[in-house]
Amino acid sequence: MDLKKHFLSILESLYDAVIVIDRDSTIVYINQAYTRQFGVPPHKLIGRKLRDVEPNARILDVLRDGKPRINDYSYVHSLGQHVYANMTPLIEEGQVIGVVTIMKDISEIKTLQKQLENYRKQLSRLEEQLYQKDGFTLLESQVPSMQRAVSLARRVAPTDATVLLTGETGVGKELFAQAIHQASERRDKPFIPVNMVSIPDTLFESEMFGYEEGSFTGSRKGGKRGLIELAQGGTLFLDEIGEMSLSVQAKMLRVLQEHAYRKVGGTTLYPLDVRIICATNRDLQREVQAGRFREDLYYRLNVVPIHIPPLRERKEDLPRLVNNLVNKLRLKYNKHVLVDDSIYGVFCQYDWPGNVRELSNVLERMFVVCNDHYLKVEDIPESFFALLQKGTDVEQESGVWDHEHAEGAGTSGAWKEAAGKTGMKQEEGSAGQSHAGLQHVLEQTERAVFERVLRESRTRTEAIRKLGISRRTFYERLKRYGLG
Repeated sequence: MDLKKHFLSILESLYDAVIVIDRDSTIVYINQAYTRQFGVPPHKLIGRKLRDVEPNARILDVLRDGKPRINDYSYVHSLGQHVYANMTPLIEEGQVIGVVTIMKDISEIKTLQKQLENYRKQLSRLEEQLYQKDGFTLLESQVPSMQRAVSLARRVAPTDATVLLTGETGVGKELFAQAIHQASERRDKPFIPVNMVSIPDTLFESEMFGYEEGSFTGSRKGGKRGLIELAQGGTLFLDEIGEMSLSVQAKMLRVLQEHAYRKVGGTTLYPLDVRIICATNRDLQREVQAGRFREDLYYRLNVVPIHIPPLRERKEDLPRLVNNLVNKLRLKYNKHVLVDDSIYGVFCQYDWPGNVRELSNVLERMFVVCNDHYLKVEDIPESFFALLQKGTDVEQESGVWDHEHAEGAGTSGAWKEAAGKTGMKQEEGSAGQSHAGLQHVLEQTERAVFERVLRESRTRTEAIRKLGISRRTFYERLKRYGLG
């Protein structure tokens, strides 16, 4: 077969659009697929200068510099469509005599991408609605101590029993309180959170109980509803109760004993119809012994104590926590970003003194500055690496890598033990250790973790579960470290 003779027939048989220009940018050929895809007949283009039809066309760049453009993505204004194109210069005796371009219309793909993005947003909204209906979904855990806390909270939620939530700052005490409220018979009534530190002693009664009109100079016309009245029928969440003064404690005790309250300047006794949930980061038993917290109030509030473990004791939950927090950020910023599993290797080496609140802060900073569709190690703030390095220095010097903070075993202990063995401590004179240098150490740590988890796991599936990563990432790491 004479290919030269049938060359135009071959071009006409292609499903992709073809356009050819000469050295003066004159359009000399378009095939049937071009007309079919873009609705432009040959007589409207052939003979015209491309620079007049589409002044900023990438094809003109190829004509100027003689360099091909492969898989080039652009928006063609004259067509009103997005296209992918392969543009190749035609060379004769070392001179560019024209350009042949094969184009694919991807407008349909763009439409499908938009639809997919809309579906993802709808899915995120539905997930958020699900979390609102069952707040305990956000609290699911792989760690026994956290599982016990969630299980107890689920059991007491349908009752009106007073709950005392204890734990370090930032562990998620308000999330627990909200979950209990959402699972209670009072779910359709208000949930009113109150930070006891924010209310001065002198304003406590007027803020908590409200006041009647004319009760004092400058009082609001018609009086004011207090926080208890706003929470009527629902749940009153009293956060940081360990910070209350003894005088405020006495006033709260009286209300809880009488199940009623009076507004400032009034004589009417209003019934107390609220469920009380309290929270503190203090050891209230010690506060009672020290005389800083009333014993009778302590027993009123400590009906169902629930202790929430700190994040450093449940690092196995990091993947789930990160996913939940990123879901919220997607809704907040209307931006669809996924999480690269590589960040868990870094996060697991940090003790998170600020707990879930600190994790949320770091993720939000990463989310806002992320230029890609994935949150990666490169997006982690430099300040975090400084804290991580400082923490590892302190822990190695105090010799607690394998003791105090590795109690939970599992992946938490594995990461910490590996970090200690791979030399996370800075060498002398390297206080300004670079991100890249730290990354090398982290990779060494990750390899050591994989080796240990593989030794201690009966199956690959068990190892994947312990590591808290996807199957794809698991096998990629095995290949990278030669552990397959």
